[in-house]
Amino acid sequence: MPFMSILKRLTGATGDDTTASEQPTAATCEPAKSKEEPQEIPTPTTPIPPPPKSALLSKPATTAASSTSITSLRTQVETEKQNASSASMYRDFTGGGHADAGHWNDPPTVVFKQPAKKKHTNDAESETSSFMLVDNAVTPNATSVAAGAPSVDVPDGREEQNTLIVMKLDEAMQSLPAHIAETAINRRMADDTNKRLALLKDRLPQLDDSLAHAVCQIALLIDKGLLMEAADAHRNLMQSGHESELKWLVGIKRLIELCQKSVA
Repeated sequence: MPFMSILKRLTGATGDDTTASEQPTAATCEPAKSKEEPQEIPTPTTPIPPPPKSALLSKPATTAASSTSITSLRTQVETEKQNASSASMYRDFTGGGHADAGHWNDPPTVVFKQPAKKKHTNDAESETSSFMLVDNAVTPNATSVAAGAPSVDVPDGREEQNTLIVMKLDEAMQSLPAHIAETAINRRMADDTNKRLALLKDRLPQLDDSLAHAVCQIALLIDKGLLMEAADAHRNLMQSGHESELKWLVGIKRLIELCQKSVA
């Protein structure tokens, strides 16, 4: 047998075997089955009932503490927003053009208003604050100031003047009607007037002659019921300047006011 024929025969046999071996069989194409197959879930025979409507519509319960914290948080947020808006609105208008926009830097007038002063009945300084006190060097003496008042018979002797002052002022206090002391204000005013007139009695020996003459004239005017004239004479005496005698001078002023209330 020739060599070529033998070689072809061998090549054909080998190719047939290779082709046959490369073709897949049905056994190799099928996937390998697992040893344990998964079990099927059984279908329920009875249907599951739906949840009640009350459970679907009900809101989750909130505690009082959580609602309070939420409210306070909202309030804090709103406050911060207002502060931020006010800060952006009322900025420092130092540049030009802010007057055209209606913004001004004028300070509020309320800040510069003086607080109202309370009137204290027993305070001598509050009563004398309305009097204008001037220097004695530029004002006439008490006798010339009281010259414009209605004429009353003032004695010349100093001792007699002092006696008339004490007597007439005490009679004016004793003649006040009882209804004057019904109110607490008038009662305190009368008690304070008595104390101040007692100071006048102690000061009479030290007063100068012109001042004693003017006080005696006022006492006689009160005794005659000329209360308006007595008030004018007292005002003129205060304007003549007697700062060291203010305590008992205020007492005479209050006595005139009490007498005016009694005849009103």
